[in-house]
Amino acid sequence: MSNTSGVLASGPYHITFDWPVFFSQLFGFAVIIFIFVRWIWPPLKRVMAKSQDKIAHQLAESTKAAERLDEAKKSYDNALVEAQVELERLRSDARADADHIIEQMREAATAEVERVRKQGRDQIAQLHRQMVRDLQAELVTNMLDRTEERVRQQLATLQSKADSVDKFLEDLEVMANGQAAPAVKRRAQSRWN
Repeated sequence: MSNTSGVLASGPYHITFDWPVFFSQLFGFAVIIFIFVRWIWPPLKRVMAKSQDKIAHQLAESTKAAERLDEAKKSYDNALVEAQVELERLRSDARADADHIIEQMREAATAEVERVRKQGRDQIAQLHRQMVRDLQAELVTNMLDRTEERVRQQLATLQSKADSVDKFLEDLEVMANGQAAPAVKRRAQSRWN
C-alpha cells in the first residue's frame, strides 16, 4: 500500500482510505436503505400505526372505563344512601308494627283476663248455687229423717196410730165432700205433705 493519498493516519495504526471500497459500501448501504424503505418500512409503519391506533383505542377505552367507574362509584354511593334510607324506613315501619302488635296483644291479653275472670266468677256463682241446692237438699233430707223419726216415736203406741189413722180418714172424707173449711184443708195438706 504505497498510495499515500488515501492515508488517514500514519504510525502504528496506519489507517488508509480506499475509495472503491467506500463507494461499494456506500452503494450497499443505499441498497439496504432502498430495500428497507421499499419493503420493510411500509409493513413496519402499518404495524406501528396499528399499534398506535390500538394504544389510542385502549387509552380511549381506559378513559371511558374511568368515567364509567366514576359513574358506578356515584351510583353505588347513591344506592348505598338510598338503601340506608330504605333501611331506616323499614326499621321505623317494623318498630311501628311491633308497637301495634304489642298493643293488640296487650288488648287481647286484657280481654282474655276479663273473660277468664268473668268465667271464674260465673263458675264460682254456679258452684255457690249448686252448693246451696245441695245444702238445701241435705237439710230437707235431714229434716224429713228427723221428722219421720219423731213421727215414728209419736206413733209408737197403738192408740196414737189409731187416732192418727182416724184423723186422716176424717180429713179425707171432708176433703172428698168439699165441705171442709179452708183451714181444715190446709191443715190436712200440711200434715201429709
